[in-house]
Amino acid sequence: MEKKYYGIHAVLRIAEKRPNDIIRVYLDESNVKTFGPLLKWCAANRKVYRIVPPLELAKISDSVHHEGICIVAEEPPILTSDTFLKNLPKKGCLLYLDNVENPNNFGSILRTAAHFGVPYILGENLPLTASACRIAKGGAEIVQLVSLKRPIDTLAALEKEGFVFITTSSHRGESLYKFSFPPRSIIAIGSESSGLKGPLLKRATKSIRIDGTNAVESLNVSVATGLCIGEYCRQHGH
Repeated sequence: MEKKYYGIHAVLRIAEKRPNDIIRVYLDESNVKTFGPLLKWCAANRKVYRIVPPLELAKISDSVHHEGICIVAEEPPILTSDTFLKNLPKKGCLLYLDNVENPNNFGSILRTAAHFGVPYILGENLPLTASACRIAKGGAEIVQLVSLKRPIDTLAALEKEGFVFITTSSHRGESLYKFSFPPRSIIAIGSESSGLKGPLLKRATKSIRIDGTNAVESLNVSVATGLCIGEYCRQHGH
């Protein structure tokens, strides 16, 4: 399926990782030098590219945040549970996102996951919008998404492989900074409004909280995710 992507870092990463998926390129004059290699590749491979004014680019990309570049490209495949379970990492941290739908938060989490070397993000609904890809700064091309139709079944299969399912909460569980992460950990993050679903909470064998002043209800979900992943990497490395 074709999809629009915009944002300098997002497009540069797509051009690096999967140039053959690119169908059309639109950019303004200010980005001709930055994307010179991509334009040469387009010319050599008979791909359409156009230099357009910023206002026209905003209409093409459906966003004022296009950063002077927009492409149309094929979407990368999202892994299914069966494919994912056949290629599990021997160790490391995985993320499970439950109803994290805001593209700003989702994109920020992708960027953080790429920075810390989290290879997979799991969930039922993973909204990889053009806006989220821009905010991810190329992270959407590094972290593989795994779409789960039966999350509880997949989590049970992961537990058999030695993964520990860890929920997060604002008010209960062991302090993040006293918790020892197992080498194979799945950190579950829920939406700011509703948290994690009941069945997921029941599935967990461990729960952690991020201590603070309690002056506000909770941290932004992307900030909380970054703190948890960062602490895992402090204990185990990338």
